[in-house]
Amino acid sequence: MKNILFVDDEPKVLQGLHRMLHSMRRDWNMEFAEGGHKALEVLGNSHFDVVVTDMRMPGMNGLEFLNEVKKRYPHIIRIVLSGQADKEVIIQSIGPIHQYLSKPCDPNKLKLILSQACSIHELLAEEKLKKIVSQMEYLPSLPAYYNELTNELQSESATLKSVGKIISKDIGMSAKILQMVNSAFFGIRTHVSSPERAVMLLGLEIVSALALSSHVFKQFDKVTIEGLSLDSLWNHCMTVGSFAKHICKKQITDQKTADFCFIAGLLHDVGKIVLAANVPDTYTSLLMNMKEKKSRIVDKEFEVFGVTHEKIGAYLMGLWGFNDSIIEALTFHHNPMNNISKEFIPLTAVYIANIIEHELFPERTMGVVPEIDKEYIKKLNLTDKIPIWRDECKKILEPGDNNE
Repeated sequence: MKNILFVDDEPKVLQGLHRMLHSMRRDWNMEFAEGGHKALEVLGNSHFDVVVTDMRMPGMNGLEFLNEVKKRYPHIIRIVLSGQADKEVIIQSIGPIHQYLSKPCDPNKLKLILSQACSIHELLAEEKLKKIVSQMEYLPSLPAYYNELTNELQSESATLKSVGKIISKDIGMSAKILQMVNSAFFGIRTHVSSPERAVMLLGLEIVSALALSSHVFKQFDKVTIEGLSLDSLWNHCMTVGSFAKHICKKQITDQKTADFCFIAGLLHDVGKIVLAANVPDTYTSLLMNMKEKKSRIVDKEFEVFGVTHEKIGAYLMGLWGFNDSIIEALTFHHNPMNNISKEFIPLTAVYIANIIEHELFPERTMGVVPEIDKEYIKKLNLTDKIPIWRDECKKILEPGDNNE
């Protein structure tokens, strides 16, 4: 049973939440605290998996409370449920917040979000890595793109198009801006799959504040990690996202699913970035050892960490509130047979796109070039599609074609 703490300075709001979520009492142990100081007392006496707090509270506001939670209990998932509309405060609070929900919140949506948050905990059993990932506020960006963005934002000629183009070239910045634009942070009520579109909706003022004031975008401190080319990794992920989206479009016509395929492909290797940024020496040693033995990177990661970059990336993106189908694709993109689905889903597109990209660019591959699991493809009745998808992916790389 998962333990959830709700925090608000208004007793009537807490009573309303208690009534709203009464049906979940068999699945969750729920406690309610009036204000941040009382909540910290409660946290000190019991184990909790998730906290849900208001932002505007007297004595200790939501931002101060969440910063304390992050410092003292980094494993706890931090969710805001607030009517706070001050964009300046919201921008300041983006760091310690995993997800942001606005009041009033639909009961079914709240139940879904909390259910997803609770299920995320099952992905990582290794407590040390769980703490590392839970504390991450951003994915580091390549220095060249980070510097290009900050220079552009400070220039008088900056436009939404030019800024969006820079952000879309970098996985770290793309992931963070997609997280924010698809949550209730800024009240944008439409699904957004493109970083460039996200910039257009947020506007230069907010993007500048995110990059220059709140430092939500930050550059990679460890530029050199032996055995890992960050440029190659970024290029690999961008290409896989493009391939996955095109494969999906050949299979089904649903635009939203195709968008999820692109995002999942773009983000499928973020777990490697998490490891490279937080345990660079250990990860460098792992990569060099793996290169000598010609093994699969996920096998070596499991041997060293007890978990793979698949689950680490899925855990972080799950904390940030990305769609379940995206989390599923990240979790199983090296081992799709471990997933129970017997139909084409974003996982399928990302799995195939990843292998085709490795086939076309073996120099980007860390370890052995993977082969397609014929049993998995047979289970989905897609064996005859593989040659078609290979040809389509090759066409995308031809000059003049759109690579997204």
